[in-house]
Amino acid sequence: MKKLLFFFLLAITVVSCSVSDDPGSQEFMLPVEDATVPETLVLGQNASILVKYRRPTDCHIFNGFYTDSDGFTQTISVRTLKFSEDNCMDDSATVYEAPLNFIPGMPGTYHFRFWTGNDSNGAPQFLEFESVVE
Repeated sequence: MKKLLFFFLLAITVVSCSVSDDPGSQEFMLPVEDATVPETLVLGQNASILVKYRRPTDCHIFNGFYTDSDGFTQTISVRTLKFSEDNCMDDSATVYEAPLNFIPGMPGTYHFRFWTGNDSNGAPQFLEFESVVE
């Protein structure tokens, strides 16, 4: 429960803070629409996990992934930079895809949790997958 509260507070903090001295952009975390996670992974080898997301406007530019690793649990969301422009166009209808590279370091079952947003009470919601590493 503490981890969920920490993730929620981190999400609020990241959304409200500027990432640089440049007031022209801010970093936002976007929810994941879907992910394609292999059922099995090979120890020490890169696995590409396909992550799908939507950006609210064309002023939101993909900026990698937020990842939090706690043993075998990986919590993931999409990071974007939003540029402060007056002419941003709605882009919420388009689904984008980005590969997340993951190299498992230990054998076992990994639990992937992709943040899909918060419910009406503000509690984070997740898509969850498991992958076995041999």
